[in-house]
Amino acid sequence: METNVMNPSRSAIPRGVLLVTLVLLSASGLVASDINLPGMPLAARAFGTPISALQHTFSVYIVGLALAQALYGPLSDAYGRRRLVIGGMLLYAAASVGCSLAPNVTVFGLARIVQALGAGAGMVIGRAIVSDIFDAKKAAHTFTTIMPIVGASPALSPLIGGYITAYVSWRAPFLFTAALGIAAALLLAIYIPETVPKANRHSNIARTFRSYPMLLVQPRLWSYALILCVGYAVYLGYLAASPVLLVGMGLSTKTISYCYMSLSVTYIVGNLTSRHFAKTHGIDRLIGVGLAILAAGAASLIAASFGRPTPLPMILAISVVTLANGFMLPLSFAGGVTSFPDNAGAASGLMGALHMIAGSLAIYLVAELPGTVAALAGFVTAVAAIGCVAFPVLRRTRGWTNMRATVS
Repeated sequence: METNVMNPSRSAIPRGVLLVTLVLLSASGLVASDINLPGMPLAARAFGTPISALQHTFSVYIVGLALAQALYGPLSDAYGRRRLVIGGMLLYAAASVGCSLAPNVTVFGLARIVQALGAGAGMVIGRAIVSDIFDAKKAAHTFTTIMPIVGASPALSPLIGGYITAYVSWRAPFLFTAALGIAAALLLAIYIPETVPKANRHSNIARTFRSYPMLLVQPRLWSYALILCVGYAVYLGYLAASPVLLVGMGLSTKTISYCYMSLSVTYIVGNLTSRHFAKTHGIDRLIGVGLAILAAGAASLIAASFGRPTPLPMILAISVVTLANGFMLPLSFAGGVTSFPDNAGAASGLMGALHMIAGSLAIYLVAELPGTVAALAGFVTAVAAIGCVAFPVLRRTRGWTNMRATVS
């Protein structure tokens, strides 16, 4: 008889501990992706490489996250959540130390890949744990509770990283991410039991991975994954472009770190607003509202690109985009993962992999574009248009069943 397995209906985990653990699992990978943005020009000089090489390590990190999420989802359905996620967070912490000690950009890039492979465990298995414990309504409520903090982390981490870089070095922020990984592993080891009993696991790992083709032909999964892909593509595209744009506008490293603060504020506002309206409105209808906000943000960025662009109009326009992301993303995760309860880990991993691949492609494309606000505005507008057109089309696809879940 297996011990240390939780009966989700009688969970004894303190709510505060559970929420903190879920935040660390979900946010650690996002913190690591952005924490070195203010120090990226300094790292490029230290390694003797162009800044585009550092931008590509950012893209490599996102690819690592995508690969990790594709693997951890089915593995956690077959072998359980707990041991995999603890091991993943310890790997993340060790690789973070490796990033801080890297002697050149090649070693740095390799350490970033390993860091991402560890971080992916927390991101995908954390979402699957929520699905194990809660039904669709409570899962959506939980996601919209933790996502304001998680969503703020990519915007707050450059601020933290900027200060650490300014007062210590560009290497020191990675020691901060190592501490996050160790804290998450300790909380998991002490407080969080296994949430998938052996009787509920998929005994055949090959069969577990074969759930991917089944999921990939589901219009419902694609509709929610599409929103994640669009949201992350525009956001990560901006993060990749912003160091070049802001340095070109004459801003210092410390000043650049402040330029990400409004993004965290608007993301939190978006989360809290969707949480409020999800109590009385369907998920799909609210996603439609989020797409309208995203289109407004793209239009604002186009307006900001005219003449000689300055930081404030560009940041305000991107803040509208992050407002839309904060509004849509937790609803999309909740809708996608709870739609496939028998394959929650695989669904979570697949959605995570797809939106990280989209983000990685966005970073690569933006790095190849001219370093101008106009080029960024054209990219954001094109991606937003894809979301606004494709989501309603997918909802009308044969095999779609309307999701009318609301959050209590």
